[in-house]
Amino acid sequence: MFYRGEDLRLTDGGLGQEDIIPCYDESPTWLVDHAWEQAMEVGRNALAAYMKYCREEKLPHSYLLGLDILFMGKVDPSNPRHIIDIRPTLVEGPCCNSYPACPAVDALKLYRRLQVKGFDPDRVDYPSHPTMVRQRIASMMIGLFHRRGGSGMPRAAVFTRPYPESEEETAHVLMIKAFEKASMETYRITPDEKPEVRNGKLWVHGKPIDMVYRRIERIHVPVFYGEKLAAQIINETPDTMFVNPWKIDDLRSKTIEERAFRRWEAEHPDRPVSRPKTLLDSEVTPSNVAELASYGGWVMKKWNSTGGKGVFLYFNRKVTDKAVEYLYLDASGRHMIHLNEDEVRKELDALKNFNEDTAVQQLRLVDARVLGPDKRLVYDTRINALYNAEFDTWDFVSGMSRSVPCGPGVSNGNSLLTNISSGAEVSPLVLGHLRSPEGKKDLTFGPLLQAILDGRTEITF
Repeated sequence: MFYRGEDLRLTDGGLGQEDIIPCYDESPTWLVDHAWEQAMEVGRNALAAYMKYCREEKLPHSYLLGLDILFMGKVDPSNPRHIIDIRPTLVEGPCCNSYPACPAVDALKLYRRLQVKGFDPDRVDYPSHPTMVRQRIASMMIGLFHRRGGSGMPRAAVFTRPYPESEEETAHVLMIKAFEKASMETYRITPDEKPEVRNGKLWVHGKPIDMVYRRIERIHVPVFYGEKLAAQIINETPDTMFVNPWKIDDLRSKTIEERAFRRWEAEHPDRPVSRPKTLLDSEVTPSNVAELASYGGWVMKKWNSTGGKGVFLYFNRKVTDKAVEYLYLDASGRHMIHLNEDEVRKELDALKNFNEDTAVQQLRLVDARVLGPDKRLVYDTRINALYNAEFDTWDFVSGMSRSVPCGPGVSNGNSLLTNISSGAEVSPLVLGHLRSPEGKKDLTFGPLLQAILDGRTEITF
């Protein structure tokens, strides 16, 4: 079932200084059957829009991406006990996830944890089995190397911050082992290894590197490697291929992402990207945001809001109070602003001369599972996609969920922002088609996900 003595902890931090990442595996997220098919459709449309934008803007696209696809609905203005427009919704997508995300690394450990807990994670046919995710990434790197004219096996590296700053356990050790198992000569690269740039390639220990899996954003490279070397690494290594090229970091913006989606939909109106209604630039006016408020509220996402930074949720209490109590019992987390009617008007008035690089989106309510009379579990789903160069398509390879307990007495939760600083814990995501109908009988779904599984787009409570 699993290897005796296997380390199933999720950790980050420097070598010898790893911290345990909290993991909530008592209630795994099951994304199956019809709901999984809908989530895949959302992902495929978003990735197609991303590829179109990259090609037209002459940006080298990434080869491994994460998509946050949540199950969400909005409140009917005429009935606060009626949640409508329930669908899988992309809240952070390919443009905003520019470097390899943790699920690619953690999928196997989360799978093993489920086995230890007594669940049967193999009741589904996975798009890519958790035991094979790292191998698939390694195979992709080898394939890309050969498609660029390389022969034999590429020399690989994992590139990140110094160990006291990096996600050493999850990013370095596990991926290096996977690449070595695939017969690639593999190196870690931090400033400690004193890398160099020569002849168009990144070098380390006197060896030129062909393929790089990076765990650092471009803006942080000068901080840790120094301005001169950082400029060389980013600008003077055309013959070293990065799984996520440096230039693509320019897309880490909700406003750019929205423009990419609109460009796609102008040519493909039959394949829209399922996301919240989004306002940009001069569209952010009191009247337009008031329309969002009539359905529950709005969300402000600053240009650099990925990872939950710069995200603020504005609840119109007149519309949302009953739904919040029904779904979460309590939603009073950080960056969540609950407004009475007078406060809504004041916030709208402040938007009369709005001029910021900010996307304003419809507030959509996240699904939550019932864990007991006084506890709910808000969850999101992060799905990783791997580029298939042979067919110019994307394959879904892994996933994880972030879960936030909500309800009276929850000390570090009650938040719909499912990032770690808001009290979220990593939890397993099992995705695919059930092998048999009986596999669903003991699974727990939130009311919004259950509606989708039942073929509905609304619920009344």
